[in-house]
Amino acid sequence: MSYTYGQEERPYALYVHGMGSGAKSGTKTSLAHYLGGYEWLTPELPLDPVEALSVLDDYAHVFAPALVAGTSLGGLYVLYVDAPEAVKVAVNPTYNIDTILRRVGYGKHAYLCEREDGATEYVIDEPLVKLYAQFRDSHTPVDVSRKLALFSSDDEMVGREPSKQNARMYEKFGYEIVWSDKFGHRMNQAAAKLLSSLLG
Repeated sequence: MSYTYGQEERPYALYVHGMGSGAKSGTKTSLAHYLGGYEWLTPELPLDPVEALSVLDDYAHVFAPALVAGTSLGGLYVLYVDAPEAVKVAVNPTYNIDTILRRVGYGKHAYLCEREDGATEYVIDEPLVKLYAQFRDSHTPVDVSRKLALFSSDDEMVGREPSKQNARMYEKFGYEIVWSDKFGHRMNQAAAKLLSSLLG
């Protein structure tokens, strides 16, 4: 499916934000700038992973995106989005989400952008950690013909060794692994530019 902009038709791309973000994430702006050949969709996701994947699958079924890209927790969701015809891109995906959330710390955390649902903070606790681990362990990745995982060599949130562990898992799932020192955990303009060059 494509989106008509004036006389130009552009395929849809689905951006999957991370846990502390929302539909108004600035990452979408960077992606739209460097990957302007797509019409970008950014649904706002609830904390519950089963509900979040349901939202993403609904978007995938309605819009048939040519590209599905996600960062952090969004990069974990990318594995499972039911979009078998899309190119999939995971940036600093948190496959070992339970380990990472415990490292981030229990308690209240502020969202990094204004949320459409009005929420300003979320809570990490042991039940939430177990919920994500159960979600990951009970789902099977949806395979696609092209899969790319982009990792920061200096991920300040995840850490070097956990990032390597995540990369090994994505390699196991058939993802092409690319490392870069041009960004940290969050995708910045340098990461979006790199992704644009990798996707051609």
